[in-house]
Amino acid sequence: MFNMYKLIPILVLLIFSPLLATSQQLYDDFEATANVGYGFINGVYERNLSNPDTTGLNTSLTCAKYTRNIAVPYDVILIEPSDFMNDLSDYLSGNKTMSMYVKTDVSVTVQITLENKTDAQPSNYPTGRHSVYLDTTSGSGEWEKLTFKFDLQPDPTVSNLNVDQMVILFNPGNYTSDVFYIDNIMGPEFKDPCEEVEPIDSIGDNFDCHRNVSFDFSNGDFTVVDNPMKSGANGSNKCGKFKKWITVEDGAFGGAVKPSFTTDIYQTSTFDLYDPNAPTEFFLIFQNENGDDLVEGKFITESTDDWNTFWMDLSTISPSETVEKFVFLLNPAEESEDSIYIDNFIFSPLQSHASRTLDYSHKVNVYPNPSRYSERITIEAKNNIRFERVTLFTHDGKKVLEVKGGKNKIYINTGNLSPGIYFLKGSTTDQQTFTHKIIK
Repeated sequence: MFNMYKLIPILVLLIFSPLLATSQQLYDDFEATANVGYGFINGVYERNLSNPDTTGLNTSLTCAKYTRNIAVPYDVILIEPSDFMNDLSDYLSGNKTMSMYVKTDVSVTVQITLENKTDAQPSNYPTGRHSVYLDTTSGSGEWEKLTFKFDLQPDPTVSNLNVDQMVILFNPGNYTSDVFYIDNIMGPEFKDPCEEVEPIDSIGDNFDCHRNVSFDFSNGDFTVVDNPMKSGANGSNKCGKFKKWITVEDGAFGGAVKPSFTTDIYQTSTFDLYDPNAPTEFFLIFQNENGDDLVEGKFITESTDDWNTFWMDLSTISPSETVEKFVFLLNPAEESEDSIYIDNFIFSPLQSHASRTLDYSHKVNVYPNPSRYSERITIEAKNNIRFERVTLFTHDGKKVLEVKGGKNKIYINTGNLSPGIYFLKGSTTDQQTFTHKIIK
């Protein structure tokens, strides 16, 4: 799928959200949510595992485990910051260095290539490859710190200020299935556009600035991409994309819920899906610390050329249980190369039903939506249906306003609302309900 050569890779990666540092920037310590995201990965990358040896150099409780893909000579881990890296002059001169902790039984070369992701394409080496850095593992089986030294500049025309992609290769140019434990990846600094954004625990992941859950496993390719339907109901810049492996039937991807919670805090989960191949079966399972299933929701994606919001009721989970893990399943009964886009994975104290298509939701129109450039929205029912009550909530379940009355058209002033995601929940005079997501 990727054409690699000359010990220098060519690739595409995706990701996010770092913290500023003075010399190096922490990309991932596998303790909390990563300060970056991960794009294409050739091997098996297991994150947030227990450190197999906390007595030596690395006393961290958790780390990552990477099993190299024996079928690929240039096996890669792709990392992409959310902005261009700062001036790389000091990395070329050696005044600054990239580093990471590695534990392995083999002595091999480890390579980092810094690239411009637009210019560097699979078949145009050396175009776009700014610089290459190397170090070698000792193969001692103990934790060691690799410090990457500048090796060469394949494309000197790439500016020191025009690099936005990192590629990591273990033992490039060889066919092996070696295992590497990894921790404390440190890379070049870059400005975090989310630095001043206040954290919101109830947003599991919006693939922009709020990335609280961690995607620790994937039976397919899970990447962060530009929103393919930004002009539709979901105006986010970024979203997740999952492409299922045809060799694995379940199409599973997921990880850890951070912070974990009980149903005393949240009783509902919502998420957005865009499925160009709808209708497709999609599942969400929440689990406890031991991986025991607590609740499972089954959804059918909708045949519309836009994003759709799905709801899941968590209130059946015992308050004594703690929700620690989540698993998404895409079309698990089929061995097919399906793909789907996901965004706005959110938890809420607002109790609801199992999916967006709730009773009369398809019989109620809300417009304009998104409503960024409008001072009001219109909620209009079809077929002479009349509203009994309409309530607007914030994404984390706080009531903003409520309108009562027996009309079939209601106007809500949105001029004073802060930009963000809201949920509209209503009932009709014939005791039916509806819900819609509103983007302001």
